[in-house]
Amino acid sequence: MRKALELLVRFTPQVTSWSLSDLARAAHMPKSTAHNLLRTLQAFDLVRQDPDTHSYRLGPRALELGFTFARGADVLSRARPVLSRLAETTGETVKLGMLSQGQVLIIASMESTRQLHTRGDVGTRWPLHSSSLGKAMLSVLPTREAADILARRGMPRFTPATFTTRAGIEREIQGIRSRGYALDREESEPGVCCVAAPIADALLHTVAAISVSGPGVRMQANVLEEYATHVTTAARTVARYFERQTL
Repeated sequence: MRKALELLVRFTPQVTSWSLSDLARAAHMPKSTAHNLLRTLQAFDLVRQDPDTHSYRLGPRALELGFTFARGADVLSRARPVLSRLAETTGETVKLGMLSQGQVLIIASMESTRQLHTRGDVGTRWPLHSSSLGKAMLSVLPTREAADILARRGMPRFTPATFTTRAGIEREIQGIRSRGYALDREESEPGVCCVAAPIADALLHTVAAISVSGPGVRMQANVLEEYATHVTTAARTVARYFERQTL
């Protein structure tokens, strides 16, 4: 089962199609093993093989599972109207990310209608140390768990502003805990700035965050400060739902 899942998680928004050889190599398994596992996954319609190119793509059952998650995820259903109001208020792109395998997984977004705007990125994964969503999540994780994730995932540099040292990110996390929100000042992508606030619930094991992102030319310091108020309010609104659920 684990090996079959290793194949499935290789399909991403960036790589939607694989040849058998490339997929086996990426999953570090023999080609014959990968072929047998793919046949099983095909039987459940989780993957399909193109009859012309013989490459593999995710099947309709994978989409069905995604819809099932979206309908059943409390944080997603409760957050959608909050995201919509936040996007209307700020005019910028709003995202909801969830902690998944030591990364930020974007599970919902509302893209700005402005001609120059940041992407929604639903379904993509981002490192914790360089994104406002990720740093917001790090701020509510137990110190040991946050350190373990950073040690396992590493802290690669994406721009000159990226935090790449343990001491630097620890100081940043302390600041986030004090003020209640995280900033990304062109740390993931040049020209893109973001502000995010965490959503955490220990009983429901939910670690998520909401962000507003936009071009740096619009997201100046005074604007980020203003949007931080809206983002933290949005995060508290979603968090209160979980508090009511656990009473």
